[in-house]
This record gives sequence, structure tokens and C-alpha cells, in this order.
Amino acid sequence: MKIVIGVHHFPPHHKAGAELRAYNAAAWLRQQGYAVHVVCVEHVDWGPDDGLLSQDTEYEGMPVHRLSFDMTKIPDRFRWEYDNPWIEQHLRQYLAQLKPDVFHLISGYLLGAGALQAARALGIPVVITLTDFWFLCPRINLLRPDGRLSTSNRFDAQACARCKFEEKRRFRIPARLKPGIADRFWQHAFAPEWERLLPFSEVADQFRRRNQTLMQTLSAADALICPSRFSLEKFKAQGIDPHKLVLNTHGLDCSNWLPALDVNKPNGVFRIGYMGQIDRHKGVHLLVEAFTRLQSKTQLELAVHGDETAVPEYTRRLRRLAGRNGRIKLLGRYDPQQIAQLLAQIDVLVIPSTWNEIGPWVMYEALQCKTPVVASDIPNMSDVIRHEKNGLLFAYGDEAALTNQLQRLIDEPGLLSRLKDGIEPVKTMAEEMATLQDVYHSLDGRLARRGTEA
Repeated sequence: MKIVIGVHHFPPHHKAGAELRAYNAAAWLRQQGYAVHVVCVEHVDWGPDDGLLSQDTEYEGMPVHRLSFDMTKIPDRFRWEYDNPWIEQHLRQYLAQLKPDVFHLISGYLLGAGALQAARALGIPVVITLTDFWFLCPRINLLRPDGRLSTSNRFDAQACARCKFEEKRRFRIPARLKPGIADRFWQHAFAPEWERLLPFSEVADQFRRRNQTLMQTLSAADALICPSRFSLEKFKAQGIDPHKLVLNTHGLDCSNWLPALDVNKPNGVFRIGYMGQIDRHKGVHLLVEAFTRLQSKTQLELAVHGDETAVPEYTRRLRRLAGRNGRIKLLGRYDPQQIAQLLAQIDVLVIPSTWNEIGPWVMYEALQCKTPVVASDIPNMSDVIRHEKNGLLFAYGDEAALTNQLQRLIDEPGLLSRLKDGIEPVKTMAEEMATLQDVYHSLDGRLARRGTEA
């Protein structure tokens, strides 16, 4: 069986969540005998004046078709960010030549509707893994510029337009300082008389067209894989056929982890850890602030692991919050193979995200290593982290609530041990991939249950 996996980026230069999900799936499927090809976007700031460039490469033995184009040279940036004719035209030719049995898109960002339309035009079955909310929200994360979550299940073009304008400082700052006044302004902003000043209604119409195109594209797919119950319900609320929605949560492959047998945790030190992206929506600032407020007779340390160079201004903010507190250690990026060793050095992992995380890998990695998790009380994590059972939850964005839960771990004898005892086995990658194979083969009953050479 021949599979083409599409994803916005791919290693070695990009190794975030969707990229690693695509890599892990491709590598595992190849080991099972499937012929797997990857198509991705390599550059969005480099390319010809009209069209895109492609390069056929290999990464760890798997063929990767990399596309590059210059976003500054496209005629309609808003539309082309979700429906790029260059990508559709190119992938029609690429897929027609390759003749895959399935086109599997992971996320949707950058490749967009064009990639899916190319596959459908050729009669190739389409599977989409919804690793985020890009199909619903151009910002991907349903997070407004003022930091609030968008919680509505109903598409609202005017709300999306407001969000777009509040990305600009002159709208964002008033919304933060005077939210009531900002709400009243936006209640009238789409009246015809305002069009002479700024194109509020025009931008809302752009979002209506985006939503219509992408919902039609999703509805035309053969199967939609949701890594969490929350994401499944979110897309179901948009009118997607529930029979096409497949729940398939994260599975772990620990085969390349380095053993943690020789790791020595400092005696008499309670160590709190964070691992992941260093960015505002990850809520690392909440953890730093909470840590500085903890009271303990025991020595405390906060170990923050993550790339400090990705968002330099946010890293500078964290350093200002930490001040001269030597107990707060910003340790930089880490090798995923060392995850078990790093988790062995901490007592508890904190995931203070302020957006709807779709099951971050590190949450499952921590549970695999019997490390309790303190997490924001958002649906995708509260489905896995059960309060008082295998971890603790706190109201997202609430630094005082996070402080309270961490203080409990310090003050309540036996709480940490009880949470460790409550951790159950984590789903394996083999289990996740078995469900994925079932999806693939349900699209073509002529093929055997377990893949063969294409």
C-alpha cells in the first residue's frame, strides 16, 4: 500500500508537534512494509516570482518532496494561506505520477485546501489528522490576541474579523485595558458607515469565504482523525459527519529513549519541571510567577527545558520574571531521546498552557515515566490528567490557582506518592498505528489488514 503523508513542515529543520507526528507515523508505517512518501513545505519566504519550487530529498531513508514559495509574491495572501492554487496545481501532477492509495494530511496549515483538492480531483482517498484547529481558526489555536480562549462552537465571521484587527497594537491594547468599551465598539463596527474608515465588514466576508471553503473541504474527506475527544466534539459541532470522525489519541514510542537508570536526583530538593515550547501561549510565565510565590522549608528548584531562541522577546520576559532567583534554571533545548533522564530528575511536571492543547506529547511522556503532572484545566488535558488521581488541575491562566496546587505538593504528606500510584499505563504507538491502519484499509477493502509492499 502506498501512502503520501502531507504536513506543513518536516525534519530535520522543523521538529514541532505535527512534524514529529508525521515523522513518527511515516517511520512506523515504513517498518511495517508500507511505501511511504512525505510532502511538505520547506520555505515560505523563498521562491520564484510566479509558482513554487520542489526538491526531492531523503530523510533517514524516506523520500521527502519539499516545496518552497515566497508568500510575499502571492496575489491574495489571505485566501492563498488556506487555498493555494500553486500547491494544488503542483500536487495534481505529483500525485498523478506517484499514484498513492491514500493521501494523509496532518494538520492542514500551509498545504491547505489546495493539497486536498488535488487528491480528490484524482480520486485518491483522503485522510486528515486534526492536530490543531487551523481549519476553524487561522491563528491555529483558538486563542485571541488578548490571551482569551475562543470557546464558541458557532462560527462567527465578525468575531474572527475582530480577532484579526486586534492582532494590531492599536486595537489590542484598548481591548486589554478597557474590554467593556472595546466590546461596545465592536457591536457597531460592522455598520455600513464604518466602511469609510476601515474595512471591518470586508474582512468578515473574507472569513466567511474561508470557513465555507474549508468546511466543504473537510466534509469531502473520507476520514478525519481526532487525537482528543474535545477536538472530535469541536469539529462535530461544525456539522461534520460524525461517521467520518475517528478518535485516535496519542501513542508513545519509547524505543529510542536513553535509559534513566544512572540519573541521580539531588537529595532534599523538590524539583518542578517544564518541557516544551518557550512561548506565551504555553504559559511558562505563569509557572515562573507561581514558583516565586511558593513557601517551603525544603529547597526548591524550577527546571525549564525548551528552545529559548525561538521567541526571544518572550524569553527576555521570563528572565525578567526570574530576576536573580538562582533556583529558576532556564536550561535550553533538549534531545527528545533524553526525555526519561530529564523526567527522572524532577518530582512533578507542569503544563501551564493557556490554549487548547491537543494532548501534548510531554504529558504522555511524563505519565510513562511515572511523573505526576500539574496541568491547566482545559478539555484536552483534563481528559487524561484526572485531578487527585494521576495529577492535579488548575484553572487555565490563573497563576494563584497554579501556586495553590504546587504548594499542596509541598505541604501535603503523601500526595505526590499517591498521584504516582494513580498513573496507569500509557497507550503505545503500535496501538495508535493499528487504528490508523484500520482507517486506511477501510478505504480500500481489497487490501490485507496489515500493509504490504506497494
